[in-house]
Amino acid sequence: MPDTRSDDAPGDEIALVIEAMYQIAADPDRWDQLVEALGEAQPTDDVPAAAKMGLAQSREIARLVGRADDAAVAPEPAWLVLSRRRRVVAAGATAATVLEAGLGRMAFGEPLAFDDPANSWALEQALERVRQEPDGQTILRLERDDERGPCFAYLTPASRLPELGGRAVALDDDQAVALVFPAAEEAARLWTGLRESFGLTPAEVRLARKLRDGRNLKDAADELAVSVNTVRNQLRSIFEKMGLKRQSDLVRALAELSQMARLIEAGAAARPGPGLASPPIEALALSDGRRLTYRAYGPRQDRVVLMFHEGLGSSLLPPGLSEHARRLGVQVICADRPGFGGSDPHPDYSFDNVAADMVELCDRLELDQVAIGGMLSGAPSALQTAVRLGDRTKCVLLISGRPPRPSQIEGPQDPINLFRQRIESHPWVVETLYSIMRLRISANLIRRFVRSSAAGSPGDQAFLEANPWTVDYVAAYVTEALSVTTQGAADELKAFRRARNMTLADLKAPLRIWHGEEDQFAPLPALMGFLGDRAHEVKIVPGTGHFLALRYWREILEELAQAA
Repeated sequence: MPDTRSDDAPGDEIALVIEAMYQIAADPDRWDQLVEALGEAQPTDDVPAAAKMGLAQSREIARLVGRADDAAVAPEPAWLVLSRRRRVVAAGATAATVLEAGLGRMAFGEPLAFDDPANSWALEQALERVRQEPDGQTILRLERDDERGPCFAYLTPASRLPELGGRAVALDDDQAVALVFPAAEEAARLWTGLRESFGLTPAEVRLARKLRDGRNLKDAADELAVSVNTVRNQLRSIFEKMGLKRQSDLVRALAELSQMARLIEAGAAARPGPGLASPPIEALALSDGRRLTYRAYGPRQDRVVLMFHEGLGSSLLPPGLSEHARRLGVQVICADRPGFGGSDPHPDYSFDNVAADMVELCDRLELDQVAIGGMLSGAPSALQTAVRLGDRTKCVLLISGRPPRPSQIEGPQDPINLFRQRIESHPWVVETLYSIMRLRISANLIRRFVRSSAAGSPGDQAFLEANPWTVDYVAAYVTEALSVTTQGAADELKAFRRARNMTLADLKAPLRIWHGEEDQFAPLPALMGFLGDRAHEVKIVPGTGHFLALRYWREILEELAQAA
């Protein structure tokens, strides 16, 4: 029988890979199916023509299924960001429409203009309250005509909302504030800040909650074990404090404010929690116009450590690092590599081009000398930066470092090692795979990857069991790494495949190695095979696997501080 398949039809091997991508898009926990499918396909760098449509469809599946998962999430509120001078510097697509519905108008770069002068005064008062508490927020009541009734908005430091409208907002103004308006007709929980913003008593807040949930005054009185006259007096007081006239207006306002509260809570959840507090993200414009973001841990010191994050990481380093750095008398700088976190991608990603960015960062921050630490897949960028900095590098410490070579499996073929090796052999799937991860990332998926990474190390398994916060930390930096784009993570995997000619011939700084005895994810022989005799010291930590950097970050920082 003649072959009737069109030239665009995928072959059996590619079809299996595309089918696996569909499965992952629908259920990310099934990523091991991709490992199996790639094992059947011939390695290739270029995207097979027959696979392009399938890759696009898998991303669309992830997008649609992700929406279904989030069906209970409220419609996006309208929002805008004001600079310290009240100028509009960013806004969502619906902000102008909300303002024009009886409030005022906006223009980028211009102060926010209200139709009613009383609203300008109300905004100034709310801004003053927010400025007095940098981590605080308040509810702002804005006047409209009698037919529409008053409008409520949420005012909070813009830094509390790292992503607005599904995208990161670049802010160079640490006093910028976000003004968030409700999406129409959205009912949800009562925002707990009503009491602070309007001076409601606890009893009035309890009554407001009952009314929001649909109770009439009699039912509310019965459930609160007070008289109907008492709840009438409380309602009258609520009206007076919030500037309302009708009970229906109160219910609508509470529903709208609840919906905005979820946005604030979601934004706070996306950032590290109290136990994972970190310095603010800073940014600079590189000489080619790209944006580079970084964090500085601890106050400015003469001694500086330049740290390189791992391959699916960001500038978010372990909790408590700022205080430890301060005690040691060093400052730790960690930058998001191009295409990671808030840093713009590089059009030609390579370890040498990453190093050029880091040298420019050191120049701009006037760092005369640095000690360099490179974790996991950050090792090649750390080494190349040390080469470029020359005498300005005091030492290099690689922690569980990967050499700039494609992965080679030695010993047990665990799923994580197979996963990395096979996607490196098929870089055409990487960008789509990471795009799906960005759309579908979940705590369960992160937990599974973390457990798999520790599978070959009883010591790491015991550490994770005793320190459950580590999963939250890993989820936070992976989420941050992919928050804007997946290009950096995909580009770096490809760089490992291309960097066969990288050399350390010009490295002047002493080189130290810390590696876990039980690390099967980044085997030490592969690293030493690349380094040859360049390492001045090799420290093998017993009972430790791939989580060496996380388990011993205090000791690692002390080692770097002594050399800085």
